[in-house]
Amino acid sequence: MWGVVVQSLDNGEVIYRRNAERLVMPASNMKLLTSSAALVRLGADFRYRTTVLARGTRHGDVLDGDLVVVGRGDPTFSQHASGGTDVLASLRPWADSLRAHGIRTVAGRVVGDGSWFTDPPLGGGWSWDDLAESYAAGVGALQFNEGFALLQVAPGDTAGAPARAAWIPAAAPMRIFASAATAPRDSIRARVMFDRAPFTDSVTVWGRIPAGHAPESLEVAVPDPVSYFAAALTQVLREAGIAVLGQAPTPAAAAAPATPAPAGAAVPFAPTSAPGAAVPAPAETLFVWRSPPLRDILPLFLKPSQNQIGETLLRTLGGEVTGVASVDSGRAAVRDVLRDFGVPDDAYVIADGSGLSRYDYVAPETLTRILLAMARRPDFDVFYQALPIAGVDGTIATRMRGTAAANNVHAKTGSIANVRSLSGYVTSADGERFVFVMIANHFTVSRRVVEIVQDRVLQRLATFRRRPERSP
Repeated sequence: MWGVVVQSLDNGEVIYRRNAERLVMPASNMKLLTSSAALVRLGADFRYRTTVLARGTRHGDVLDGDLVVVGRGDPTFSQHASGGTDVLASLRPWADSLRAHGIRTVAGRVVGDGSWFTDPPLGGGWSWDDLAESYAAGVGALQFNEGFALLQVAPGDTAGAPARAAWIPAAAPMRIFASAATAPRDSIRARVMFDRAPFTDSVTVWGRIPAGHAPESLEVAVPDPVSYFAAALTQVLREAGIAVLGQAPTPAAAAAPATPAPAGAAVPFAPTSAPGAAVPAPAETLFVWRSPPLRDILPLFLKPSQNQIGETLLRTLGGEVTGVASVDSGRAAVRDVLRDFGVPDDAYVIADGSGLSRYDYVAPETLTRILLAMARRPDFDVFYQALPIAGVDGTIATRMRGTAAANNVHAKTGSIANVRSLSGYVTSADGERFVFVMIANHFTVSRRVVEIVQDRVLQRLATFRRRPERSP
């Protein structure tokens, strides 16, 4: 079943409609709702703020207490956002900041406060059999590396020896149960698999990897985003020579709220040397970390179709607009933006902010109105440039190459089982701009058949002329 709209952005003429008013599963085209609402309500210059507190007493360069990190959802503490090969690069400047504030030893722990987000970390209706995968990692007001760690599996020295498995980063708060074996050196290929039982930290690895083979890297979702952040920061500080003497944070400890306070303000604190004691102690705001602006976050969201940023933005909308960083508040914020765009409330259903849920529904004409409305905004170029570009980057980097649609089409893909969507903008051969929405549901053919249809439609639009081409 196809839902399609093609409409001229220049004169408003509808070139083609098919099932435009019917609710269909959009997959990651749901990100068009989330990103447009975020840009409208938060603004292109919006930045996340993460507050770092020294909670306890200071004795020279020793903090006799905990280092508390209070998050509001910054999704940019990741290798993807920082670039390069160092998964911990985004947190390493924090060690320099602590030294600048005179702290060389933390007698307690690194404690994460993720209480700003009020909902569970997963999106509504996410499938249980997806939850171990990196694309289905949960989100938190504190989160690290898009919610996943790399499980690196290396062969043993000889055939039959156990394979070696380790986490990158090493501090990832999960346990490995490995039964993978080393295959003979002349084996054709490696085949290593994993599973993480839902809502647990237990990861099982099995399969075979040939002796002498390069390590295999598997992306595994971490079940507790807040404890993952705290564990990663603990590793960074210790590697930088800042002693953290307390035990590694547990999920229960990581969930304990710690309200940011101005420097010098007194807040209750139970020193790690006396568990359970409620002794008042000073808390000091060391620094507030500010993320890159939203204009730089949107390409990280839309081009690779990054689900965790979608869930983060939905909760962030709720928090910044209503003061409650919940999914329900985020839905209300999106609804208000869509009403301003002229979209009726019954023309979509929002289950999550990313489109991974099969409980999301959107009418193709809803997406059309969003694309048209965004094109009329003064910040349209931020939105337009954040979309994947055919034949150039993002999720359509390899599609439509060598055609008139390459480096022309800016569009968001969507892909879950039996759903393929592609919606965005294309410019015709004589310079006319079109908005298009193409969503296929319920197909049983290969997904490439659907994608080829979409690509050919866009190639046709990219070569379309209303005026005959004049001879020289």
